[in-house]
Amino acid sequence: MPGKRARRHFSQLSEFERGLIIGMKTAGRVAGQVDRSEKTTRTEDRRILLQAFVDPTVTRSTIRADVGVAMVPQTISRHLAEANLKSKCHFGALPVTPEYRQLRLQWCQARSMWNVTDWQKVVFSDESRFVLGTDDNRVRVWRRPGERYNSPHCSTSHCPHSSCNGLGAIAYDSRSTLIMMRGTLTDQHYVDDILRPHTLSWPARSPDFSPVEHVWDQLKRQMPSCHSVHDLGLAVQDLWAHLPQDNIRCLINSMLDRVAACIAAGGGPMCY
Repeated sequence: MPGKRARRHFSQLSEFERGLIIGMKTAGRVAGQVDRSEKTTRTEDRRILLQAFVDPTVTRSTIRADVGVAMVPQTISRHLAEANLKSKCHFGALPVTPEYRQLRLQWCQARSMWNVTDWQKVVFSDESRFVLGTDDNRVRVWRRPGERYNSPHCSTSHCPHSSCNGLGAIAYDSRSTLIMMRGTLTDQHYVDDILRPHTLSWPARSPDFSPVEHVWDQLKRQMPSCHSVHDLGLAVQDLWAHLPQDNIRCLINSMLDRVAACIAAGGGPMCY
């Protein structure tokens, strides 16, 4: 019988080995008691979910204080995950008024017949902020998949002091040198000296049109730890220089889908 074999094997162990087994069993019972103490009632579960639904920016410590039950943060995250709520960064959305929506729609309709070759002739330029350190002062929200663009989960952007801005342009077979600077460009300088000489007219409040936005995202995901703004600028320029050109080509080829998605949304925001 398995029980007899286990007892016979246990009797053959040394005192030290027996002590280890007994200690591990005791620790397992204690751990089980801790887990049971963190179980919540259905009422407490509803209060956890209600907090996240009413205020998507609520923190786990605030939820724990409101529920009034001793639990570790992972327990709260698990309960919210069961309701398909995940902690995500606020989406930095730009307000699209009816006027801007109409301009976006007209811009796309004017280019609805463009093919891939047409878009491959366009130069896309943009500016983006790179922050020193991992804390971007961004607010995190509890949201479900597909709710990224809902107004409670969006916020306006803000600029920390320890940051620099990168300005670059991409084309189907090439890219510009990435220019790094402290502070931001004025709108007039940006239009007169950078955009107008090189790129086509672009609708306002439309970062979702620009493939460069995805380039910035790729660079920020690969950023190493930097100790100064100077090192930060050098790191960004190095990542920019080594970005595979095939990545840029794929992004530019997506312009057909972006234009079609904007027309389908009536000029509203797109999931790009």
